[in-house]
Amino acid sequence: MTSAPRLTRRGLAVLGTAYFLTTFLFASANVAVPEVARRLSASPAQQTLILAAFSATFATALILFGRLGDNRGRRRIFVAGLLAVGIASVAAGFAPDITSLLVLRAVQGVGAAAFTPQVLSTVQATAAGDARRRAIAVIAATAGLGFCGGQVLGGALLAWDPAGLGWRAVWWSAAGIALVTAAAAGAVPATRAERRLPLDYRGTALLTVSLLALLVGLSLGGALGWPAGSWTLLAVAAAAAIAFWSTQRRVEAAGGAPMLPPSVFAHRPIRLGLLMALLFFSGYGALIFEFALLSEHALGMSPVASGLALVPYGIAFVTVSLAQSTIQGRLGAQAMPVGAALNAVGLLLLAASCLAAPSIWAWAVQPALILVGAAQAMQFGPLVATIMGAVPDRIAGLTGGLVATAQQAALALGVATLGTGFTALSGHLAAQNAFAVILVVHAALALAFAVCAWSLHAHTGGPSADDGRTVAEPVRSRR
Repeated sequence: MTSAPRLTRRGLAVLGTAYFLTTFLFASANVAVPEVARRLSASPAQQTLILAAFSATFATALILFGRLGDNRGRRRIFVAGLLAVGIASVAAGFAPDITSLLVLRAVQGVGAAAFTPQVLSTVQATAAGDARRRAIAVIAATAGLGFCGGQVLGGALLAWDPAGLGWRAVWWSAAGIALVTAAAAGAVPATRAERRLPLDYRGTALLTVSLLALLVGLSLGGALGWPAGSWTLLAVAAAAAIAFWSTQRRVEAAGGAPMLPPSVFAHRPIRLGLLMALLFFSGYGALIFEFALLSEHALGMSPVASGLALVPYGIAFVTVSLAQSTIQGRLGAQAMPVGAALNAVGLLLLAASCLAAPSIWAWAVQPALILVGAAQAMQFGPLVATIMGAVPDRIAGLTGGLVATAQQAALALGVATLGTGFTALSGHLAAQNAFAVILVVHAALALAFAVCAWSLHAHTGGPSADDGRTVAEPVRSRR
């Protein structure tokens, strides 16, 4: 790391904007789907695929592009991904039918998979100590901004409907962000791994099949009532995952360079960190999904009003993310478990406030939403630092790939399980009561996260990205 260029504020701003775009693409599309369905006569399955086509291709290619960034240059892959997203988003705005749109959404996913892992791997390669902590805080803040910005801007464009463009303007807004960010990418330090590792083609193919089958199976299953085809896809995902892991172990045992080295998982911070990512993102994604269903479909709020109702939540998330250095200075490694416990309290308060009359509901839930947003920010930044600190710098591309892959898989899992549970309960209870019940499950996930975080702290003293070293290195030295 001594020879790596330093990450400047301008470079961090560019990386943060790119991470904003990642979550913006997901959230804005979520708002646009009903309008797309109406204009292009999309079936329920096709509506689901508008989201799944992006998330599936995004998740399947992340680790591959992380390795390519290490080998070919992270800034080069970063720019290529942004250009791909920009061009695909422009074309998506002109899509004449649902099939064309689905193909272009898949291309958007591949482009996002190219630039997203370069964000964290560049931070890992160019910043250490306080600088790395601040960079992670900014990245965490922009992720929260992207979710809220996608909801609000997407809803506003649909309501404003400039020149009758409707949902097409949503894609073009994403194109503008992508192309401007690509143009400013010269501020991002150009880095790559010291040693190029060969691509693991067999492992890449098996991982692609597994994640693609998993995410499409979960997405279609949750939307269509779990038909046989969804279970078949999940079975394919499991079989491909077993074959992938077996292949990775053989390649590493033979001295090769597997796509996902099994030895990385020998380190407890990685194992617990990914479990915590599953718990966090499954609840996070499902909460946004359930909130939109309740506010728009059950309570009759417009997409703009629904998005605006989440703005205080987003402001709390961003504010606490940016204050992460101060919080960790006071709480140290206890920041994550304390944040998770506060998240559970906030979710239970949100459940109680859901019993308010529909006329005041959007106001009644605000105190609880603000607490949840602040608490989740206390979890997210340190969680990223946990995984980053456990991945050796020589394969820094794996950091962004692991975090974002876990995020996408967990988002799909959360919507398919908790979201489906909310929908099912809504058939038997009033929608507000159903939301209150499912929020208790969300709170249980937050408490499980807290237990994992306490366990991690007790075992390691709390891994972090503070000093720029990896947790994996001292672990090896003790063996």
